[in-house]
Amino acid sequence: MLSSFGFRYTDPNPGLLRIYTVGHQVVTGPGYDFHGLKRHAEGMLFQYTLSGTGYLEAGNALYPVPKGHAFLVEIPGDHRYYYDPASGKPWEVLWLRFGGDTAAPYWQQLCGRGRVLPFGKDSKPIRLLFQLYGEAKSGRLGGAVDQSVRIYEWLLNAWDEAGRAGKSEPPPHAEAFSDAIRFMKEHYGRAIALQDIADAEKLSKYHFCKQFRRVVGMSPVAYLNKVRMEEAVSLLSTTSLSIADVARMTGFETPGYFAKVFKRLVGGTPTEYRESKHEPASSVMRIY
Repeated sequence: MLSSFGFRYTDPNPGLLRIYTVGHQVVTGPGYDFHGLKRHAEGMLFQYTLSGTGYLEAGNALYPVPKGHAFLVEIPGDHRYYYDPASGKPWEVLWLRFGGDTAAPYWQQLCGRGRVLPFGKDSKPIRLLFQLYGEAKSGRLGGAVDQSVRIYEWLLNAWDEAGRAGKSEPPPHAEAFSDAIRFMKEHYGRAIALQDIADAEKLSKYHFCKQFRRVVGMSPVAYLNKVRMEEAVSLLSTTSLSIADVARMTGFETPGYFAKVFKRLVGGTPTEYRESKHEPASSVMRIY
């Protein structure tokens, strides 16, 4: 279920803050997987988890984004956020993507407190975000100046709330298995044995697999397939390579197995993905 609202502005005033999109979504299936360097979008993104869990990758760190937490990223930027259907629970999110030079100092300080931060559902920034979404949905949101004021109010309250709570520590496993993750990202294009990945962490295969699943929430093989799919999506989007060549370059022995994994993780076939638009459109567009 997706309910999002996009905004376009005819006033070029650079001093105003701009809402690009605000929305609510319940994610239940594969294919919800976005890389900050591969999107036709821009802005500062605050995405809050109402229920379930999603994941944010930034650098070589993996952060869960559970209920009551938000992640903060800039687009374009070197990050990836996604939903893992293996969790068995939908990921319900509320987000705001916005831009404007006057927001940068507060946003940078906010991000300096952590890329994943806790916010109570009844905290003022989350209540203000719900109000913003509700008024966009009902068509009662004011014009460009009013929206700029509203974003600034929200941002100051988010900055203040995070500051009073103190710097959020990364989840205990944010840096866990960084060597294994780095190894998979560097060698996804060739055949990799589980022992090869375990060796990167200097652990036995049995212990590594058990701990990786417990900490990360999926098996090493499932994570490796996600890494491979991320690169496959990039190749399908930016090159004219054949499906067979993309499969080979991303470590799959046969195009058939590649297509099977692709459909399960991304949704649809590689050909269908290549021919489609990958940036999700807003369900409603408003122009100011």
